[in-house]
Amino acid sequence: MGEGLQEGRARRASGWFGMVVGVGVLLIVLGVWNALDGLTALFAGGFVVADAERVVALDVAAWGWVLLAIGVVEVIAGIALFIGAGWARVVAVLVAGLNGIVQLAFLAAYPVGAILIMVVAAVVIWTVVVHGDATRV
Repeated sequence: MGEGLQEGRARRASGWFGMVVGVGVLLIVLGVWNALDGLTALFAGGFVVADAERVVALDVAAWGWVLLAIGVVEVIAGIALFIGAGWARVVAVLVAGLNGIVQLAFLAAYPVGAILIMVVAAVVIWTVVVHGDATRV
């Protein structure tokens, strides 16, 4: 039993423990941001057309529900990453991948923001896949 505890401490001492915890914090922040965006969209309602050539009309209320749901899932997964839950790693990869893919739709309208979010999603996916078990005790 003593060896298992020492292994857990050795894993926590690695530099990747902090990176995985940082990704968990990032997921929580993104989740809160998405939830707030979702609530704002629900209260605003209507449709948005950024440019007829770039972005198709978007039902803001429907998108608000999607953002709210994704935000809640991101917050829960971010918290669960702290304790090393295996399902949280799967959810984090899926949500980050989905978020990265969705940003392709907004690339023409918001290029800097979309590319930044895609890069962050790639970092989240890489960190969780390669070093996600650093928080397991």
